[in-house]
Amino acid sequence: MRVGIAAVVLSLGLAITLISCGGEPEADAPSSKSSANVATVVTAIKGADGTTATAGGYALGDLSLPAEAGEPGKVSFTITKGSDPVTDYIEEQTKDIHVYVVRDDLEVFRHVHPSLGDDGVWSGDLTLPAGGTYRLVAEFAAKTPDGKGEQAMLGATAKVAGPSEVDVPGSEDGTLIAALEETPKPGVDQEIGVLLTDPAGRPVNLGTYLGVYAHVTAFSRDTGEVIHLHPLGGPENGENGTRLGIHVKPPKAGDYVFFVQARVDGMVHTLRLPVTV
Repeated sequence: MRVGIAAVVLSLGLAITLISCGGEPEADAPSSKSSANVATVVTAIKGADGTTATAGGYALGDLSLPAEAGEPGKVSFTITKGSDPVTDYIEEQTKDIHVYVVRDDLEVFRHVHPSLGDDGVWSGDLTLPAGGTYRLVAEFAAKTPDGKGEQAMLGATAKVAGPSEVDVPGSEDGTLIAALEETPKPGVDQEIGVLLTDPAGRPVNLGTYLGVYAHVTAFSRDTGEVIHLHPLGGPENGENGTRLGIHVKPPKAGDYVFFVQARVDGMVHTLRLPVTV
């Protein structure tokens, strides 16, 4: 049975945050299963921030992306520890692994969930709109023999052939508008609000996506470091629109791009917000 988890992330033996995993079922996948959560202690691997293919004994390898932009293709890779494929994971936000494929200029972003084969290879469908150098980041929590877990984001790059021109998504798409309530401060654990409205500035009726009301991922322009921002509670409607609180801690000052994914009227929207911290 698949269950949500509340994973207490530890770094150097100190509890530093609480990751909310689970929540309500997705709007298109109602479930009558118990909503009870299982608390699992997960250790965050130092340096596993998506900028390296190896950390803590884990390795992302055998990366393959579609050969040509604009054509339906496949993504595949392996996650290993030592010489063995990692096959036992702790579910976070309804998935065993979250995979982000982002071009090096942060103008193309894809969030996909491949399947794990019996041979230990993760694979799935992927179409990329333009050529260039892409980085795949795999975010996961691997289950350890003692029943605990180790959390990591590993990244590797590959080139995709084809024209580089692309329509860059913005902070609005004709149906949904996203903005940050305030600019986050570097190096500080904090809650900030993501404001979502329709084109007339009114609140929106959010469904759930991956068990939560929004999925937010940020990338540093300077280092490529990935920041997975975690929702705090449900949506609140007000005069400025629909507000979602998120936990964020940018590692340092600089330029970032936030990708906000939210479901409105059954459709998942992906919006892009450049932010200078």
